[in-house]
Formats: sequence, C-alpha cells, structure tokens
Amino acid sequence: MRSVFIGSKNEFDEIIVDWLSQNSELAGVVWSDSATWRKTWKGRIQYGIKRARKYGYFKLLNELLLFFYVKKKIAVKELGLLKREVIRPYWKNSGRKFEDLKFPEISSDNINKKEVLEFLNEVKPDIIFAMCVNDFFGKKIRAIPGYGVFLWHEGLTPEYKGLYSPFWTLYNKDYDRLAYTFLRMNDEIDGGEVFVQGYAKGIDLNRHNYSYIGHKAIFDSLPEVEVFLRNLASGNVKRIQRENVNAGYYTYPGLTQYISMRKKLKKFLSKKSLK
Repeated sequence: MRSVFIGSKNEFDEIIVDWLSQNSELAGVVWSDSATWRKTWKGRIQYGIKRARKYGYFKLLNELLLFFYVKKKIAVKELGLLKREVIRPYWKNSGRKFEDLKFPEISSDNINKKEVLEFLNEVKPDIIFAMCVNDFFGKKIRAIPGYGVFLWHEGLTPEYKGLYSPFWTLYNKDYDRLAYTFLRMNDEIDGGEVFVQGYAKGIDLNRHNYSYIGHKAIFDSLPEVEVFLRNLASGNVKRIQRENVNAGYYTYPGLTQYISMRKKLKKFLSKKSLK
C-alpha cells in the first residue's frame, strides 16, 4: 500500500514517517508549515487582529500570555522529556537514522495548493496520513487517495474535537480519558469516521504536561494503527461507533485556563496521594 505523510517537519513527525516506511510503501512526504504568519511581525499582527475580531481582544491577550509563558517555562522541558522518553528510545530500538530514509518530498504553507495536489497526483498514494497540520483538508486532496486521508488526533472524538485536546481533557478533569483517535477525514473538522481509538499509556500527571501527553498518545496508537493497515489491505476494517456521546469543539486556551487547569490537577493529585 502506497502511503504519503503530511505534517510538520519536527523530530516527532520524523518518527511517524519512519514508522510508515516500515509498515507501508512510503511514496512521499508533504511538510506543512501553515503557521507562516509567525515568521514576520506583519503576519503576527494580521493574525492577531483576525482572532481578536472573531473572539475578542481579551481572549487574544489571554492566549498570547499563555503562548509566551509556555515558550519560556514549559516548552523546553516538555521537548526534553519527549526526546528522552519517546524519540531517542525509538531510534535506538529501530537501529536506523531518519537521514537514511529516501523519499520524494515537498514543503508548502497550505496543503490545498496546486503544487501539493500535483505532487500527490504524481506519487499516487493509496492512503494519506496526517498530523500536526492546521489546514482544513479540502475535497480535492481527500479525493486523491483511494482509501482517503486519515488523521492522528491527540484526543477523544467527538468529545474533544479541535485544538489542544490534551489540555482541555485535563481542564475538564477527565484524567482517565487522555487519548488518541485515528479517523478518516470528511467535511467536518475532526468529525470523520473513527477506526482506532484508545488511551495514552504510562502518563505521570506529576511530570507530564499536555504537550507531552498528546505526542505520547499518538505514539501509543502505532501498534493498533499497524493492525488497522493490515485489515484495510484485506478489506476487513470496521469503524468505531459510540452511542450517546456529547460532541465538543475547542480552540486555543489562555493563561487563565492554564492556571485553572493546574489548580484542579494539583488538587486531584493531592487527594490521590492521600488515598
């Protein structure tokens, strides 16, 4: 089965690309950088004004405060944990290096652009896998692979559609529902048919924050997705249907939500330690 991966060029997504090369015929990779607005002050200002008009200036300020706090206080620590506990052990166990992989690739700031569609039509994938992408996948790109475009989502759906699912799961005190979903995209954001769903393993809420948890959940899904691929090739896959579940859709959190989330978590861990 010929596959294409679409995602951000980072060390974690490189693991996913290597994993795909071991479990399918890797036909190509599309590196997506849909947040190009961050690279210039003009782009940042324009994006900020757009969000402020949609959500209000208080929410925008709240989001910015959390962004800078995370960047300074949390991001480096989380990345360090991810490297030590997931990324480096993966490459050590595989006995390979990402640099040794050979595949056609293209980079774009929007996966729906003409050059991306032309690239995909040229490499002819049977299936496309995506994660870490902010773009909405239009009908043209979803129609290219025969099996469709599948998304790794770091949260349960339909309860936690949208952005920062691990954060909002913690915020809502759903500590036993830190999860992953593997779904086939449709016209609704994170609303496609679900084929693989489960929970992150080995999470320590005293040490692991929402960014680490999201990546770890995706990593923990790989054995089940491997089974899914085998079943898909044999025509023996079934989608997961869960009845009477309330759908939720979330966007960027702010600093006030982060403080509230940490207070709730601290209280929960304190009670748990006393048992």
